[in-house]
Amino acid sequence: MNTVQLNSFNNVLTLLPLNIKNYIFTLPEQTKLSIKEIRLRAEKPIVIVTEKGSSFLTANSKTTYIYSSSLPKVSLKDLTEIVKRACDYSVYSHQEDINSGFLTVKGGHRIGLCGTAVIEKGKIVSVRDINCVNIRIASQKFGCANEIVKNVFFPGLKNTVIAGPPMCGKTTVLRDLARQLSDGETGNYYKCVIADERNEIACVTNGICGCNVGNNTDVLSAYSKLDAINIALRTMSPDIVFCDEIANANEVKAIINGIMCGVNFVVTAHCGDFEELKTRPAGKLLLDSGLFDCCIMLGTKERIGKIEKIISIKSDKNEKSRSDNYGNNYSFNGELLSRAN
Repeated sequence: MNTVQLNSFNNVLTLLPLNIKNYIFTLPEQTKLSIKEIRLRAEKPIVIVTEKGSSFLTANSKTTYIYSSSLPKVSLKDLTEIVKRACDYSVYSHQEDINSGFLTVKGGHRIGLCGTAVIEKGKIVSVRDINCVNIRIASQKFGCANEIVKNVFFPGLKNTVIAGPPMCGKTTVLRDLARQLSDGETGNYYKCVIADERNEIACVTNGICGCNVGNNTDVLSAYSKLDAINIALRTMSPDIVFCDEIANANEVKAIINGIMCGVNFVVTAHCGDFEELKTRPAGKLLLDSGLFDCCIMLGTKERIGKIEKIISIKSDKNEKSRSDNYGNNYSFNGELLSRAN
């Protein structure tokens, strides 16, 4: 691991009780480098997720794809300790995040939580008996957005959706794209704003960005995307705004308003494929607005973070108009995209 990766990974290790930490710390370096998730469930084995899938952690710090009752188990006490450490032992101040099912810690690592919801007047007010902790390892990969910059953004800024299933690298690519557009990789130092609702793009700690998102980038951290977009439009005069995981109509309406004000947007969205994106409420609103230029579908497994398709979603005089609700011929090369708009 390089120094940045090692420091990031060590942020995760500080969250873990000593017994679990030792199992993971003594893994081969190549294995540690490949870890995407650490999944911990009460009275269950430790699960390590890599590009190859899920495996169990053995008592001698090896991975196996064969379950055995002798594998080390995670206790409820272990899970409680992890949550306390993730909250800096101030669980109450992080209650809203816990109620939403996640915590974000230094380095941008996201901790998913499963437990029993306590509901009052139809609203989750707390979560008890946490029985599962899923630590998603954040990573910064410089240059992973190179092909997107080359094929989409060299002609100028484009309103773009980056889409794909969970763990396909959307946030990592979004972060690198912001860095490159901010730092003048296209010949212009664009004014960038990141709406970082879950603090996992820029990973701000004590006012300092934990990840390199460029020298001409402003970060609105922990604001709701709706508030961040509205503040950015009113006060920061951005050229382009970056948002992760667009999920509801209000967010889409704020984005559309921003585009109508002359600001460009790059957003990410969860979907299995482009057809699914068109059926999801937020995705359908984005596409039906006619204001987005293209959708970039990312790959999975060995092709995490790689472009699977660049889909033109905006008609142009140099292209045929969309047919049968966006048609079926989705892939376009860089030359065609450079003629668009």
